[in-house]
Amino acid sequence: MELSSKWKKFTARAGYSAKTVMYVMLGAFILTSVFTVLSREKASQSHVFITLKQQPLGQIFLSLLVLGLACYACWRWLQVFITEKASDDSIFVYAISKLFFFISGAFYFVAAYAGGKTLLEIKSSSSSQGSGKKVSEFLMQYEWGLLLVAAIGVCIIIFAIVQFKHAYTADFLKKFSLHTLNQNIRKSVNVTGRLGYAARGLVYTLVGSFFILAALLSNPSQAGGLQKALETLMKQPFGPYLIASVGAGFIMFGLYCALEAKYRKVE
Repeated sequence: MELSSKWKKFTARAGYSAKTVMYVMLGAFILTSVFTVLSREKASQSHVFITLKQQPLGQIFLSLLVLGLACYACWRWLQVFITEKASDDSIFVYAISKLFFFISGAFYFVAAYAGGKTLLEIKSSSSSQGSGKKVSEFLMQYEWGLLLVAAIGVCIIIFAIVQFKHAYTADFLKKFSLHTLNQNIRKSVNVTGRLGYAARGLVYTLVGSFFILAALLSNPSQAGGLQKALETLMKQPFGPYLIASVGAGFIMFGLYCALEAKYRKVE
């Protein structure tokens, strides 16, 4: 095996392992948020970092998580260059996939940066809801700000649709050499992947809708992230059950990432 191939596998597997920790903890926080509003406020990426740091050997674990997230960002950016066009893909689909890899890498690089700030005890007042509001407030200062906020919302909605597509078609199974896996592992990949992608699709649909609503009403306070999504779900009939489903779905996605770390094809 070439050294470059070894590094690609290390980077990918470290990244997926970090996502496992992130989504399992986030899912657990979402599940506890069913019971109290205070717990709902803790259902955020930043609280994952804070909680991990507070554990015995927390600084070491958080350092590994930050490194893993940075590795995943690098892996996504690397995929921009190494992913080849499938024979049945159009140029448009191929270009969109490249753009998705780049944006995904940027998202996880920002997550790694936020984790690094927590590790170094640099205070930050941002939350998943506050971040969305701040982005909208910043963009709305400019002439084309409303259109940009609406465009962000549309892009998030498109991303949500892609998540639902993965959940429905199970096309993520192509990432694995299924013939080398036993039946139980294949079933685990299928179930955790479908449930995980469905939960992500629901949350991203709500977040995208918040941005579009903020643009339509010219009100940046309408934008929000995960916490606002949970608050919206809680107000619906059977709200606690919906939130519990999202939390369980996030945990499932974390377990799916663990299976990716172990069994995904890395070429």
